[in-house]
Amino acid sequence: MQHVNPFYTTNNIPSRYFCDRAQETETLVRSVTNGNNMVLMSPRRMGKTGLINHVFTDKRIGKEYNCCFIDIYDTSSLQEFTFRLGQEVFRRQSAGGIRKGARFLEVLKSIRGEFSYDPATLGPKFALSLGQIQQPLRTLEEILQFMESSSKPWLVAIDEFQQIGKYDEKNMEALLRTRFQRLANVTFIYSGSERHLLYMSTGTLELKPIDRDKYVEFARRQFKNAGKSITKDAVEGLYDLMEGYTFFMQKTLNEVFASTEKGGDAGQIEVFAAMDYLLDTADTTYRNILAGLSKGQRTVLSTIAVDGHAENVLSQSYISRHYLGAASSVQAAVRSLLAKQLISRDADTYFLDDKFLELWIRRCYGISLEESWVERGREG
Repeated sequence: MQHVNPFYTTNNIPSRYFCDRAQETETLVRSVTNGNNMVLMSPRRMGKTGLINHVFTDKRIGKEYNCCFIDIYDTSSLQEFTFRLGQEVFRRQSAGGIRKGARFLEVLKSIRGEFSYDPATLGPKFALSLGQIQQPLRTLEEILQFMESSSKPWLVAIDEFQQIGKYDEKNMEALLRTRFQRLANVTFIYSGSERHLLYMSTGTLELKPIDRDKYVEFARRQFKNAGKSITKDAVEGLYDLMEGYTFFMQKTLNEVFASTEKGGDAGQIEVFAAMDYLLDTADTTYRNILAGLSKGQRTVLSTIAVDGHAENVLSQSYISRHYLGAASSVQAAVRSLLAKQLISRDADTYFLDDKFLELWIRRCYGISLEESWVERGREG
């Protein structure tokens, strides 16, 4: 069945509904097909995962490579990383038949891999438990050796690669990169949102917001194709308000599109209504996030959200101007918020990647969507 809403909020976007990124796609495909590993950098929710999946479906990649994607944001050790990679390699192998999946399990000499069947899909399931991986480095070597000896090359995308630097084991990031670089049959895309990835010894693609005019044209065309319309000003204002963050624009327009009847017109009022609805539905989630923070962390987070882009947060003038208390407490709060990925940093400027959370906090402080709309439009 054809998807009736063209504004996808998942990462698997059909090509006809994928907005631009032609140059970025070409850069990644060219690098990969020439055997080069790549770093893909951008703030969270800018569209990295969607771009990777788009590259996977490119005819120069999809038919020629075994493609697998692993998100390691919630891993904390090499054991968990190895388990996650093993699961994905098994899934990819099993897609070619049970015998191929069994062949992969046979090479894992350090563990006893078994088959089981998923009752939901009736397909093979990776029956290995995390605790069985007692020698993760050895097991990882076996997995990589299997991939290296495959007749078809592998393309592995590792999302939130910077997480490896936080593993229990020391120097794991350097160790894995060195090991990966020796492989001839496996190419990697390291995807992440922390700038230290930029210093890795490989090619780098920094993902910027989609060009404003191209996104506006894309959005209006999708409405037109469905017999609806949305004003140029409404899409431009939304783009400025969300600062080009793909996920939040798509999420908002998904709701606007769903609420607009065929033959209907949408404008700024409809965009505000959609955003109010989305912020209301996220209210409990955001309240729980704030409830899990200390008072100092909540205060610093709120100050940054209200400012939008807060410069020199750790300076005495900023702390005094916002009555934030002791500098050491502010520094600890900032460090914690960065670790929780509730704020991001670019040089001395701090901001929220979650634009809905930012707008929700601003609304709690009496700053309406209309006021934020005008403010961002003026900045743009």
